[in-house]
Amino acid sequence: MASLGCGAALGAAALLAPALAFSALTAIADPATTAGAPADVEGVPDRLLNAYASAAATLHETQPQCSGMRWQILAGIGKIESSLLAGHDIAPNGDVSPPMIGPRLDGSGVGGNLTPHYDTDNGTWDGDTEYDRAVGPNQHLPSGWDTYGADGNGDGVKDPHNAYDSALASARELCLSAGQGGVDFTDREALAEALYRYNHSDQYVADVLEAIDRFDAIPVSAGSGAGSSQGRAAVQWALRQVGKPYVWAAEGPAAFDCSGLTMWAWQQAGVDIPRVTTDQYRIGTAVSLDELQPGDLLFYDTGGPGAPPAHVTMYVGDGKMVNAPSTGKNIRVEPVSSDYYSPLLMGIRRPET
Repeated sequence: MASLGCGAALGAAALLAPALAFSALTAIADPATTAGAPADVEGVPDRLLNAYASAAATLHETQPQCSGMRWQILAGIGKIESSLLAGHDIAPNGDVSPPMIGPRLDGSGVGGNLTPHYDTDNGTWDGDTEYDRAVGPNQHLPSGWDTYGADGNGDGVKDPHNAYDSALASARELCLSAGQGGVDFTDREALAEALYRYNHSDQYVADVLEAIDRFDAIPVSAGSGAGSSQGRAAVQWALRQVGKPYVWAAEGPAAFDCSGLTMWAWQQAGVDIPRVTTDQYRIGTAVSLDELQPGDLLFYDTGGPGAPPAHVTMYVGDGKMVNAPSTGKNIRVEPVSSDYYSPLLMGIRRPET
């Protein structure tokens, strides 16, 4: 019997894949393994971009009740809160110098603050023993650091003046402030509510959403071969699903299996392709690895009760693919070349556009 979408046996096989899943212990991540971040973004320091991508990937692994976190959300906050650290230096470990410290929150109206925030950290993070000041790239209140503070670079210290720690703390706060129900960050209303909990200002929420939209609009780098407009559109849609869980036979919007993801991605680009992996393998044009273009589908013989291929991913450019891997895993971006998947590659197909 042919399996619907990805083969059921993939769940066991993929768990044995070496060095593919992002480890929560790997703090400073290779951007190739993080949540769809490009190699560089104009105006965003490379280390800060890596911090945001690493934080998104870590949240996906450690807080499964929250899905859809992506670097663009954290960068949108950083854009409004600190102008993405313009004029500051970021060390390789993420330490920011000089430290990013906001205005004194004494209720005087500076920075829009009308409510006094009296000192809660004895000046530890902000150097002020009378009133609190927001600190770090994403401007955390010292009063909330004990709750949401994080060690994003794995050095054993939770420091809001470290870009990796600050980024992960922001992701945690956006998620955990919602309670046990979590957040689907691909839902714009839920995202807006999370941002309002982060900063109780409607104007702030509007400004951050506008910044996120600008980052979302950055086209995916196509690597070798720009591909068709439909292929790029399919990639953009698929990348917005990063962080959602794999569920066998699921077709969205909250979860997908491998072929459900690729089918819907291409459908959003205006191209209908079959639902089942084995049927998708029969469409379009066969291409080689050195001809890959965004939107191309890569098929793998990962085992299963039906005829191969049992698994499909989508090429997104720069040697990476978006992958809904197996039960218990989230949709992620990872290199096409890997110890696990490369030997199992059966072929590549480019849907007709």
